[in-house]
Amino acid sequence: MGAVCKTNKEVWRSYLSYLLPTVVGMVTYSLYCLADVLFVSLGVGSDGLAALNISLPIFTIYSCIAILIGVGASVTMTICRGEGDGKAASKVLTMAVVSIGIIGSTLMVLSIIFVKPIATILGANKEILEQAIGYLRPVTWGVLFYMFSGVLTVLVRSDGNPNLVMIAGIIGNLINIALDYIFIIPMKMGTFGAGLATAIGFSISMVILWFHFILKKNSVSFIKDFWDKELFKRMFNNGGGACILEISTGMTIFMINIALMKISGATAVAIYSVISNIAFIAKGMFGGMAQASQPIVSMHYGLKEYDTVKVAHRYAMWVAGVAGLITWIVIGLFSGQITAWLVDSDIHIIKQGQVAICTYLMSFSFMGLNTILMYYFQSLERPIYSGIMSFTRGIGLIFILLLILPKLWGELGVWLVLPVAEMITFVIFFIIRKKQVDGQLNILKEPRALHVA
Repeated sequence: MGAVCKTNKEVWRSYLSYLLPTVVGMVTYSLYCLADVLFVSLGVGSDGLAALNISLPIFTIYSCIAILIGVGASVTMTICRGEGDGKAASKVLTMAVVSIGIIGSTLMVLSIIFVKPIATILGANKEILEQAIGYLRPVTWGVLFYMFSGVLTVLVRSDGNPNLVMIAGIIGNLINIALDYIFIIPMKMGTFGAGLATAIGFSISMVILWFHFILKKNSVSFIKDFWDKELFKRMFNNGGGACILEISTGMTIFMINIALMKISGATAVAIYSVISNIAFIAKGMFGGMAQASQPIVSMHYGLKEYDTVKVAHRYAMWVAGVAGLITWIVIGLFSGQITAWLVDSDIHIIKQGQVAICTYLMSFSFMGLNTILMYYFQSLERPIYSGIMSFTRGIGLIFILLLILPKLWGELGVWLVLPVAEMITFVIFFIIRKKQVDGQLNILKEPRALHVA
């Protein structure tokens, strides 16, 4: 990380230096699946689109472990560096890479062997089962590379090289888009082609990210004597909230898919396929905004510069809230065209899609604010708050509201579930932040202020 920030302007400049490459990197990382949706819609049709949406939660399993290790290592490394303990930071880096190598290899083998049961568990019926397997098969071959890419994205950014992360994301995604077109349209490889293009894309991104270490741009190094039980536990605790958030994303898609299939059928699921991919990109955008603030927050927390911690968090909150509002307005204006282009041009389906998109995407501002809040708790090593918050917004409230709102308003009730869940979560945890976390930082700051006086 760069120089320590001393003024609000320096905090803002430091945040901006991370913001653009981090958001671009995270959004391009998220665009992998949207490119699949676009070309499957054009080249395969609504059944392929439904099969693709059914398959997407598998990425949650791989991503949640990669994020658990990557974010946990990033937070722990940065705080250790702020405290002046470079050796501990190097131990954490090495443990993270070794851990993802072992876990990723194991999951890759299991996914290849059990690909058909996985597709069935995810909800693929006999009409779309083969297409779901077609997409999943090449993805499972690349599980290890996907998970390495996820971990390295966070670690390289945290080690002060967000530009390389952005470059890796852009190149990998452009290759994915090009191959999606080639495999699906001229070569007519269907959902298998979409999965193969995605696997090749994220594998190339992973190779590019390794150049941070190959070219010796890293400030934290791999070491042989790396095992440390306490640091290992600390790393996993610090990544727990982000892991639960990732699981929650997949669970949300799974639960809403089931609810829509019961209430409205395959057309609503196809519309949700488009919505969930837009939301996936938004999640990447908000995650980028949160991760851009994480090195600043964690570093200054380690340095005991608590006022700077609050300033960095406040900037991230404003950026995420405004970005969420603008995104909702812009996409809402084009919701009809999006539905006609990616789902169906039938007038009734277009109206159905407009209602769905405008209602569901009301959640975006609160989604952004909640993502920043969750990462704030995590960056300050408050894993209990971040874990409970991630579970509440993504599984607990979604499950409860799906039992209530669809009974009141049918399909509209399903689309209202996420906005209501995000709003309730924000109110609860904003109060917790103000009263608990900020209050604790004020207490930690008091002895220092007395000493200066």
